[in-house]
Amino acid sequence: MRSDVGSRRTLLRSELEAARDEFLAMAASISDRAWTEPSRNPGWTNGQLLFHVLLGFILVIPLANTLVFFGHLPAPCSRIFAGILNFSTPLFNRVNAAGPRAGARLLGRAGIIRQFDRVHEAILTRLERVRPRDWTLAMHYPTRWDPRFQTPMHLEELFRFPVTHL
Repeated sequence: MRSDVGSRRTLLRSELEAARDEFLAMAASISDRAWTEPSRNPGWTNGQLLFHVLLGFILVIPLANTLVFFGHLPAPCSRIFAGILNFSTPLFNRVNAAGPRAGARLLGRAGIIRQFDRVHEAILTRLERVRPRDWTLAMHYPTRWDPRFQTPMHLEELFRFPVTHL
């Protein structure tokens, strides 16, 4: 089991490092003019879309802590919690739309990159702190928030979420 945990960490760390490289390359590839131009995702500029990707990484640590908490409770607890969050999807969608608009404007490219680097390092630190017994924990997630959320979801899948979101 211990070597399995080590190989999981190594693989996830590698995937997260590759995602960091991809994120930074994406940020560097956007010209100053293109930063405020519409992206291929309707309704968002390229800068706003980059901030949205950052949000996927920001969510990992609070969601990992929530998973560990609910993972120690009976499964119906996280199922009820996920149901409440699914019910709040319209509010989540508004925040998910408005956040990148404000974030891209307030932080700009350099701020988004700095924030990404901080969050990325925090994710790697959190990954190293996962106890071997916590890899088996799972919780239900609000599947209406993002199609990548599964029910139930384990820590390994959660750490992989921002990589696939990118």
